[in-house]
Amino acid sequence: MVTKEVIDKYFDFIYPLAVRAGEILLEGYCKTAIPVEIKTDFYDVVTEYDNKIEEYLMEQILATYPDHKFIGEEDTAKNDNITKDLTDAPTWIIDPIDGTANFIKQIPHVSVSIGLSINKEIVLGIANNPVQAKMYTVKLGQGAFCNGIPIKVSQCEKMNDANVGYEVSLLHAPSIRDKHIKRIYHIGIHARRVLSYSCVVDSLCMVAAGNLDAFHIEDMYPWDCAAGYLLICEAGGVVTHPYGGKFDIEKPDLICAGTENLRIEMEQLIRKADKEKSVGGN
Repeated sequence: MVTKEVIDKYFDFIYPLAVRAGEILLEGYCKTAIPVEIKTDFYDVVTEYDNKIEEYLMEQILATYPDHKFIGEEDTAKNDNITKDLTDAPTWIIDPIDGTANFIKQIPHVSVSIGLSINKEIVLGIANNPVQAKMYTVKLGQGAFCNGIPIKVSQCEKMNDANVGYEVSLLHAPSIRDKHIKRIYHIGIHARRVLSYSCVVDSLCMVAAGNLDAFHIEDMYPWDCAAGYLLICEAGGVVTHPYGGKFDIEKPDLICAGTENLRIEMEQLIRKADKEKSVGGN
């Protein structure tokens, strides 16, 4: 059991670093042109600012806590502390810029996301969207906040009343395209609105704050969900695997919603979609 005092100590340490990381992001966001590199395919992009932020955070953390571990999107800091799997050791889970494609085009859904796992449990998170001047913070057992003000999930109970987030950029990947097309179809015809922001962190934060009623994501990574997962839980929401059951940060496929009734309805639609052979089938 990680004590409140330990969580508070790490939070007080990382908070000013998250503020500075946001300043670096904003510096790049305000530029008219940013060089872009392709990582694995035409849609998978990275900029020098992704690398700058990750390097900055890792260097600063290691200067104070040289034995801490990291799971990060870019892995730009070459050291022995980078890991692929969670252990009981304090592990910082970092996405230096979630929404890089938005960042390049000056679309304001971009965030620096930082989570800390101890004993394989997320104990704190910060999601800093400096473009929108929103700093989401959370500590295990101590509530969820935006700019220091407590936030709560919505109380929407039915899909017909719900604004639901879905990451449509997943359609780029041929191996999972059909699955997501079918799921979007079923959720889309039942939800009041389906919205896509191309920033998983921002979408999770909006669920925690009650701006979105629910969100579904699959085929992502721990750094996409670490901070947002805890924010939703501490804001009174529910987060599970898409087929129900406990959410696993190491395989972060999830449904999240403000209420359990809405989550159940979304799970039922996903299950129905997955049974179909083609879009619009019975």
